[in-house]
Amino acid sequence: MSFIDRSPILAGLNYTKGQVLNRLKLRGHLSGSTGLSMSVEDAANYARRVVADYITYGADGDPERLNGKDVLEIGPGDNLGVALLLLARGARTVTCIDGFAPNFDAEHNSHIYRSIYDGLSAAERERVHDVVTLQSDGTATVGGDRLISRYDVPIDAVATPLEARSYDIIISRAVLEHLGDLKRGWKNMVTCLRLNGEMWHKVDFRNHNLFGEIHPLYFLTISDNLWNLISRPDPTLNRLRRPTYRELAARDFHDSRCYLTHIIGESEIAPHVDSLVPGTHYNQRHLDMVQAIRPRLLKDFSDYSDEDLLVTGVFVIVRGVRTSTIPKDS
Repeated sequence: MSFIDRSPILAGLNYTKGQVLNRLKLRGHLSGSTGLSMSVEDAANYARRVVADYITYGADGDPERLNGKDVLEIGPGDNLGVALLLLARGARTVTCIDGFAPNFDAEHNSHIYRSIYDGLSAAERERVHDVVTLQSDGTATVGGDRLISRYDVPIDAVATPLEARSYDIIISRAVLEHLGDLKRGWKNMVTCLRLNGEMWHKVDFRNHNLFGEIHPLYFLTISDNLWNLISRPDPTLNRLRRPTYRELAARDFHDSRCYLTHIIGESEIAPHVDSLVPGTHYNQRHLDMVQAIRPRLLKDFSDYSDEDLLVTGVFVIVRGVRTSTIPKDS
């Protein structure tokens, strides 16, 4: 497969074949089944890390920020472990919506939920007593009025079942890069957020293994028409990057912060940072990688600064909806 992946033509044909099989329903949906591929303990620990991330960066390290809040989770994937933990940390309700119905294993999930529940404090267990049902075989199920899940409900649809001004916090992790229409999805989220609400979105700008053997940014050289054949519907990758999120945040919210989580060719920056420091977070080798591909980039990306091309992941935190952005009929 490496020979194919190193050839733009062969790789493009291979990716397109996968999308055609998906459209013909000859290949299942591959996205969102994170828990299914993990052991019970790994999946439970993953959910704990995700929630810790939200609290550290979204809530500024203060778990009390979740108390009594109505939370909307975009893209929960194949299990509701994150939602369960948010309720245990004090959220009043968590509604989970996903644009797809990923493959899942109910029995596997029941073990994950029990593992998460067993790791809770007495106070946290009390907060989810109406959400968790313990089974005699040592597993657990989750549900109820405070934990709602809806699948095949894209946040970027023309119409959604979400009511305006219904949520205090909207969260997502590695989801927004997969929206077919990010700007519509963002508008829908802003519409259903309360005026003093906030959003915490971790976004992955990497190539998701598409043309990665050629260059980490080669996928930004592919024309839009060809890219739609290669990347849709599973997994859709919209290729929008930091400048787009910066623009949306400034337009629609009073306050925003953008943590940088990844740069080209490197593992996650931990802890996340507000800005890149030359010599610490990147060096000339990283800049050379950008310069090598820059002449081939599409116009939408060629105007970006070196730093905006270096950044391959962000954690966007926005707070306080600007009333000027609210539709008159909301």
